[in-house]
Amino acid sequence: MSKRKRNKEKRWKLLDGHKKVGKRFVPPMMQLPMNTSVSYVNDMLPELVWIGLLNEKIGYVRAARVLEKIFLMVEDVKDTEQHGNFALISTFNLLNDDQKISLREKLNEEGLLELLQDTLAPLTLLYENCPLSFLGPPSSVYTEEELVAILKKCVGRVINKYDTPGVLLNGAMLLSRLVTKTIKFLSDINLPDFNAVINSPGSDEAKHAAGFMRAYALGEFGTLKVDTSWARHFWNQSFELSPCEFSREISSE
Repeated sequence: MSKRKRNKEKRWKLLDGHKKVGKRFVPPMMQLPMNTSVSYVNDMLPELVWIGLLNEKIGYVRAARVLEKIFLMVEDVKDTEQHGNFALISTFNLLNDDQKISLREKLNEEGLLELLQDTLAPLTLLYENCPLSFLGPPSSVYTEEELVAILKKCVGRVINKYDTPGVLLNGAMLLSRLVTKTIKFLSDINLPDFNAVINSPGSDEAKHAAGFMRAYALGEFGTLKVDTSWARHFWNQSFELSPCEFSREISSE
């Protein structure tokens, strides 16, 4: 087989499921109706930043396994009518007190509670209305300066939705649905290799997967009509904690 023919076949494999609009090929997830007013930085990042902290703490692969366990535990404790994507921090507000206690117990049994208490300390200690405060404080002692520094580093890494840390925040929304089997794809949608985002960043397959993740996250976030209370609180409190640094981050989108 000639090199030219192989390259052509590779190109069309990457374009499977794409729809041609003029001279552009639109990926499957971008063909869904979306809320174009949703901002990744202003709206989505505050909802997903807890996952960014987890990725920073234990690495992408281990964090994904921990998230899978969390999503399945939540699925066990919540009621069927409590809809939402639990990759988004505000969704934990749907749980009642008994469900939160049950989730804490499950996390403790799995040896994950202390890890989460320590990892999420910048959010649970600095933000009064953090939806994950019910997990409890960390066993370690931190100064406010240390917590702000941890959070600033995390936000700085995930602020660009096209870089791997930001891509994986978006991907967590899809991971939640896949793990809990609350999503199905049509047979004609060619799912990319999502692991390529970590294993071979910069490759064509990684770019395909990243685009799919971002498109899915934006589409679902828009349809969920997420309450913006936490996002507003997150940025307002962040500005008070470190005005120059966080104002620079939010203006970079």
